[in-house]
Amino acid sequence: MSKTQIIAEKGTHDVVISRIFNAPRELVFKTYTDPVTVPEWWGPKRYKTTVDQMDVKKGGIWRFIHRDVEGNEYAFNGVYHEVSSPEKIINTFDVEGYSDFLGLVTIQFEEMPGSKTKFTETTVYQSVEGRDGMIKAGMEEGAIELLDRLEEFLDKLQSN
Repeated sequence: MSKTQIIAEKGTHDVVISRIFNAPRELVFKTYTDPVTVPEWWGPKRYKTTVDQMDVKKGGIWRFIHRDVEGNEYAFNGVYHEVSSPEKIINTFDVEGYSDFLGLVTIQFEEMPGSKTKFTETTVYQSVEGRDGMIKAGMEEGAIELLDRLEEFLDKLQSN
């Protein structure tokens, strides 16, 4: 399994997350943008993820909901600003109820030799405090688990 790299330099507004997947770029992009597959890997395993909305096109809206075993809900949403299949997605990311956590996300899907894909996600937050709050809320651990789950799901898709 590839290791997720996270760069969050002190005093900056951004976080860069990258990982290399042992899967072709088209498959990684399709899995990342398919509302049927997203609940299989998006977020930590302790939550059930539901795709409430996901219209992957410029101006399209996405909204995902996590539910824990007690029935508590945590929702995330945004708007797609650019979708260039299978190279790039630019969208907003909002944690509902936490306006400081709003970010602009650019995801690059880079084709690598050997049918691999380099995934790079750069999120720019409105403030350093908002970015730091997101990190303190567990963003790094959540991102690592999410990408681990995506890699496991991609492996499963390729073995079928």
